[in-house]
Amino acid sequence: MSKKWSFLIINLLLIVLIGAVDKLQAQGDFDVSGVVTDAVDGNPLPGVSIQVKGEARGTSTDADGKFSLPVNDSDVLVFSYVGYLAQEIPVEGQQEINVELESQYIEGTEVVVVGYGQQRRSDVTGAISTITTDDIGDVNVTNFGDAIQGLVPGVRINSTGAPGAEPSIEIRGLGNFTNNEPLYVIDGVPSRVNRDFNINDIESVQILKDASAAAIYGSRAANGVVLITTKSGKRGPLSVEFNSTVGSDWIPTFDLMGRDEWIEFNNRAYDEAGVPRQNHLEGNTQWQEATLKNALRQDQNLSFSGGTENSSYLLSLNYQTNDGTTIGSESERVGVRINTQGDKGILTIGQNLAITSFNVSELNTNPIADVTRMLPTIPIHNENNPGGFGYGDEAGARTFGVNPVAREALEDGETENQRIRGNLFVELDILNNLLYKFNYGLDYNSHNFDFLRKEGNYTLNHPYEPSRVIAERGNAISHLYENTLDYAQDFSNLKAQVLVGQSYQTFNNEQSSAEGQNLARVGDRYYSVLDASTTNDRVGGFIDEAAIISYFGRINLNLSDKYIAEFTMRWDGTSRLSEDNRWGSFPSISGAWRISQEDFFEVNWVNDLKFIASYGQLGSSNIGYYDYQGVLNINPQAVFGDNQDVRTGATQVQLVNEDLRWEVLTQTNVGLDGVFLDGKLSSTVNYFISTTDGVLTELPILMTTGNDGGNPFVNAASLQNSGVEIDLTWREYSSDNNFNYAFGLNFGTTRNEILELGDGQVEFLTFQTINEVGQPIGVYYLIETDGIFQNDQEVLDHVNSDNEVIQPDAQPGDIRYIDSNDDGQITGSDRKVVGNPWPDFEMGASFSGSWKNFDFLAQGFGAFGFDIYNGPKSLMDRFDDNSNYRAGIEPWTPENTDTDFPRIIYGDQRNSRGDTDRWLEEGSYFKIKQLTVGYTLPQHLFGGSFKKLRLSVTGRNLITFTGYSGLDPEFSAPNIFRRTHDDFMFPSTRNVSFNLQLSL
Repeated sequence: MSKKWSFLIINLLLIVLIGAVDKLQAQGDFDVSGVVTDAVDGNPLPGVSIQVKGEARGTSTDADGKFSLPVNDSDVLVFSYVGYLAQEIPVEGQQEINVELESQYIEGTEVVVVGYGQQRRSDVTGAISTITTDDIGDVNVTNFGDAIQGLVPGVRINSTGAPGAEPSIEIRGLGNFTNNEPLYVIDGVPSRVNRDFNINDIESVQILKDASAAAIYGSRAANGVVLITTKSGKRGPLSVEFNSTVGSDWIPTFDLMGRDEWIEFNNRAYDEAGVPRQNHLEGNTQWQEATLKNALRQDQNLSFSGGTENSSYLLSLNYQTNDGTTIGSESERVGVRINTQGDKGILTIGQNLAITSFNVSELNTNPIADVTRMLPTIPIHNENNPGGFGYGDEAGARTFGVNPVAREALEDGETENQRIRGNLFVELDILNNLLYKFNYGLDYNSHNFDFLRKEGNYTLNHPYEPSRVIAERGNAISHLYENTLDYAQDFSNLKAQVLVGQSYQTFNNEQSSAEGQNLARVGDRYYSVLDASTTNDRVGGFIDEAAIISYFGRINLNLSDKYIAEFTMRWDGTSRLSEDNRWGSFPSISGAWRISQEDFFEVNWVNDLKFIASYGQLGSSNIGYYDYQGVLNINPQAVFGDNQDVRTGATQVQLVNEDLRWEVLTQTNVGLDGVFLDGKLSSTVNYFISTTDGVLTELPILMTTGNDGGNPFVNAASLQNSGVEIDLTWREYSSDNNFNYAFGLNFGTTRNEILELGDGQVEFLTFQTINEVGQPIGVYYLIETDGIFQNDQEVLDHVNSDNEVIQPDAQPGDIRYIDSNDDGQITGSDRKVVGNPWPDFEMGASFSGSWKNFDFLAQGFGAFGFDIYNGPKSLMDRFDDNSNYRAGIEPWTPENTDTDFPRIIYGDQRNSRGDTDRWLEEGSYFKIKQLTVGYTLPQHLFGGSFKKLRLSVTGRNLITFTGYSGLDPEFSAPNIFRRTHDDFMFPSTRNVSFNLQLSL
C-alpha cells in the first residue's frame, strides 16, 4: 500500500473517531477547558489523553496543549500521556483545569552525554555519574562546586566562603602533587567552570570518573572529566522563565574575650613569665563586628526559548550581586547566553554562546586571622599613627596583627573579567547512519586588575610604604577545531558504532603590567592612574603560547543487549614537551554483561542488572608552558671600562629538565549497576584502583650549581588511589500524584598511598605533615602530648630508658610530651605520624518530595574518620605571643588542676609548640547543606496567565553536626600537603534566601 493511500485511510479513521468522540462529549452539563504542560520545562504537551473516569467520554490536547470537554460536576478526569505519570483530577465545578504532567523516570532508558556523543544509560560500560536539572535546579548557590556537592560519590568538593573564591573539585583522590582539577568540557569546549559561569544555564552534568569513560580525552583526563551541557530551546511556542533569588549571607564567628576578660588573662600570662605587664590601651574594639557583616546577595535570571519545526532558540540573561561577608569585598556579574539550532534536510547547524562580565573587589587581607591577632584594647582609629588607624604599640599593645579596617581602607584592589565562551557546530547526516560533525570552540578571557595603595600603616613596626598604583592587563584566548565521523549500524543482533576524530587546540596568554609610586593627590584624594606617579615607574609582561593536537577513536559493540564492549584510543601531541616526548597514546577497554537479559535469570523484582569492568590509561598535561626549556633572565647588570658603563647581561637562573613527559594514570574499575522494583530503586557500586606514574616533583639542586630560580621538575614519584563508591536512589510516585518523593544516598571511600618519590627519597616534610613512601599524602607528623604535669614529682618521674629527665625545665601545669626516640629530650626528632587528613568515608544524602502544591528538598554531606589541625586555636591558645583569646578557657593553676589547658606564660614556648598534637582534632562532620520549602500557586488564581508561579525559601549550611571546635570542619585546603590544616581558612557561608520562579 502506498504512503498516499495509507495517509488518506488514517485521516478517514481519525474523522470517524473524532465524530464519535464529539457525540460522547455531548453528554455533559458544562464545558471544562485548560492547558496540559510538562512539569519540568513548562512546554505544552500535544496529544495528551483526557478521559472521564469510568466512562467512554474523553478528548485529547491540541498542538498547543489545549483541550475542552463537556463534563458533569461529579466527573473525575484522568490525564495520561506516554512517558508521563497519569493524574486524576475531580471537576467539582471547575471550568478551567490546567495540568502539569510529571515525567515517568525509567532507569536505563535515558540518554547520557559521553565524550563526543551520547549513549543509553543501559549501554554505558564506564563509571559515569549524571546530575540533572532536577538535582540542582533548586539549589540556591552561586558556584558549580557547591551545586553538586554531596550528589556524586568519589567527588570531593573543597568549599570556601572567601568572597569571590571558587571551590576546587577532586575526582577519586589526588593523582599528583601540583594540580588535581578535572578537565571541564562545556558544550564540547574544554574550559573552566569558574566564578563567571552561571549554573542556572546547566541542563545536565556528566562526571567521567574512570579511565574507560575519560580515555577519549587522553592526556587531559587523568583527574577526571566533567561534561556540562547547557540548556537549549524547545521547539514550539515562546516560553518565558524568570527566576529571582534574594538572600542574606553570613559566616560563623569565634567566641572571643572582651576587653576586661582579655586584660585579666594577659596580665596573668605576663605575671607567670615574670615580665612587666603591658600598659593597656583604652580601646574596646569588637574586631569581628568591625570586620564581618551580613551580605545581601541577589541572583536574577530571565530566559526566552522556543522554536519552529526546524529550529530552536534560547536566550538567557543573568544579573548577580553579592555585598560580601567582610568589609572590602563585593562582586557583580552580568551575563547573557544565546543557544540556537536549526536543521534543513541532512544539515544541522547550531551554536552556544555565553558572554559574561564579572567584577570583584579583591580582599586584601584575611580577616579570619586578623580578628584573632588584633587585641580588643586597640582602637580602630588613632590619629597619631600614619594613616590614622590603630594597630597597637610596643608598650601598650604589642602585636603584629593587621588592622583589617585599615588595610581595606588603605589598599583597593579591583578585578574585572570579560569572558566570551562558546562553540559553533555543523552536522551532516550523510547516509542516515554516518554523521560528520565540525566543532569550533572559543574561550576568550580579558583580565584587568587595578590596585591603589595609599600612604599609611596598618600593622605595628610597619615600614613606610609610598603610595603606588598597579595596573595589569591580560588576555587569554583558546581556539578549538574538531572534526568527527560517527558511524552506527545494526547487524541483526549486533549493534556497532564507530567514532573517529581529530582535535586541535591553541592557547595564547598575554599580560602586561605597570607600576608607579608617589602619586599626586589633592588632600585625601589620590589620582589612581599611572600618569599620576612621580617616581619608580616599572613595566613588565609576558606571552605564553601552546598547542595540542589529538587523534582519537572509539568502537562500541552491543550483542543482543547482553554483551557490551567499548574500545577507545587517543593520541596527543603537545608543544609543552620536547619533541622526543611530545606524543603519548592513551588506550582503554571496557565491557558490560547485562545478566538480567539472560534467559536463565528470572528474578521478578530485578528490572536490570549489569556488571561492568574497565581498564585504561589517562594522562595529565599538568605542565607549564615552557617547563622543559631554559629561560634567560635579562636583569643582571655589571659595570665595565674606564667610563664605568652599566651593561645588561643575561643568565639562565633556573636549571630545567628537558626530558619531561606526561604523568600517566593507569586505572581499573569494576562495578555493578542495577534497577529494581519496577524502577523504584536504582543502584551503582564501583571499585577502582589507579596508579599514577611519572608524577612531576621538584628535584632539589644545590645553589652551588648555579641553580637559583627554583627546583626543576622531574617525573619521579608514583601514587596510588583506590576506593569504593556506592550510589542508591529510591523514587516513589503515588497513583493520584498527591505525594511523590525521591531519596538518594551515596558513599565513597578513597585510599591514597605514595608508592615512590624518586631520586632515592623516602620522605619529605611539609609543615606539620609528612609525605612518606607507604603512607598517604600529607599525614600529620607531630609530637605527641600526654597530659599535664600536676606536681614536681611528675616532672622528675618523666624519664627515658636511661633514667634521664626528659623535660627538666618543666613545672606543674606544663604539657608532658612523649620522647618517642628515647634520647632524653623533646625535639623535632620526636615527631611521628599521629593523624590522617583522609576521611574513612564520605556520604551524601538527599530527599525531595511534593505534596499537592508543596515541595520540599533536603541535601546533606558529611565526611567521617579524619583529623583537622586547628590553626586559629593554636594561635589563640598559645599565650607566648599576644593575640586575642578564646572566651571560657580555664588554664591550669594550683587552685584549678582539673583541666586540660596548661598554665599560660607570655614569651615562653614550653606550652605553645606548633609541632604537637595539642591542636589536632577529630574532624568528622555531617552538614545539612540545603533545606528548601516551596509552594506552587494554583493557576486558577491568575486566570491562566502563568504556566507556573512558585515561591520558596531556602536555608544553606545552617546545621552542622561535628565535634570540631573551629568555625567549620569543611574548608578549602591551603595546599595539597595540608588538605585539612585550618590555616585561618574561610568557613562556608550560611545563607537564607527567598526565590520566585515564574513561567509564561
